[in-house]
Amino acid sequence: MNIPFLESARGVSFDWHIVQTMKWLEFDGGRRLDSTLVYAAVELRAAIERYIFELLYLLKEGNLSPSEQSRCRSITGMFTLMKETDPFYRKTIEFTKLVVSLSPGLPEVTMVDTAYLNRKWRDLSEYCHMQFHPEETFTSIGRKFQEAGFVLIHEVLEKFKKWKVESNCAILARSSLPEEVKDVYDRFIREEIDPGQARRMLILMEPVLQARLNSRQ
Repeated sequence: MNIPFLESARGVSFDWHIVQTMKWLEFDGGRRLDSTLVYAAVELRAAIERYIFELLYLLKEGNLSPSEQSRCRSITGMFTLMKETDPFYRKTIEFTKLVVSLSPGLPEVTMVDTAYLNRKWRDLSEYCHMQFHPEETFTSIGRKFQEAGFVLIHEVLEKFKKWKVESNCAILARSSLPEEVKDVYDRFIREEIDPGQARRMLILMEPVLQARLNSRQ
């Protein structure tokens, strides 16, 4: 049997794993095959791992320390690092939303629920390893285990579609900000100013920043 997508070289990006998951579902064609479920779960779990790593990479602006790189080689280490980084991520998204709110026409920014991804990674793991009680899994009455697995896969794919396709998951990189905005950003991250104060400061400096931008054109 010739299955082209199985003969191609493997990729390592989040997008590649998502596409591979979808190809397994397309191959399955609604038959709810056991092996399709396992392979799709493996690829989707890898997509979650890669997404968390890529998010950490963006939050650290590509500057992961040797210790952080080492921790990311372990799934437990990577999820723990993300949990530690989550407060900073939330503050960064909040500041990004402030900036977007002052720029008409930009799409709404969405915050990805990394705790949700951690939970779903664990749920998908149930389909990737040896089963101690087959009667509760692949030989379950009414194939409840398999049916739940396909529902899980479609749920996570739909969640990623909502985050990545139907909304904007972008975050501002501190290094890309004008010096004045960096100061507001730093004070906001350190919780020295609240959202209202940060917004007022950004509004006040907007004419100066716009004039500077116009002078460079």
